[in-house]
Amino acid sequence: MIVSNATPLIAFARIGQLGLLQEIVKSIVIPKAVALEISTYDQDKTGSIDLLREQWISVREIASQQQVSLLLPTLDRGESEVIVLALEQKAPLVLIDELAARQVCKSLNIPITGSIGILIKAKQLGKIAAVKPYIETMEQQGIYYSQKFIDLVLQTVAEG
Repeated sequence: MIVSNATPLIAFARIGQLGLLQEIVKSIVIPKAVALEISTYDQDKTGSIDLLREQWISVREIASQQQVSLLLPTLDRGESEVIVLALEQKAPLVLIDELAARQVCKSLNIPITGSIGILIKAKQLGKIAAVKPYIETMEQQGIYYSQKFIDLVLQTVAEG
């Protein structure tokens, strides 16, 4: 069971690659705050609302809102609930792109990956031939990463 934040799900929906994401992760759990974020995010954009209809994505309640409130000064509600849910469910992996949330996960020894990490895994598994076209499509859909990060990724996967 992988716990996910909204951004990676929205990113894969916006580029029409939810099927690829599902092939890699099999199933995803999201907290209610992430479900709300997805349902209200750019409702006119491609794919974001349909995410909540996917059978392989399920919504779970957070047991400890107190723990969530401890994270709220530095993270938004969705990110905070993702981290707390991951701890409560002992999730083997968290799918999250936001740097501040990734740093909190690392400090709590929660294993993480992001949208680009999923693309790298897909290439390693032979599901896609190259990562670069997917990153370019994400950028065309308004999902941006620093050029330094993209260069590092492309070098890592021998596309740079």
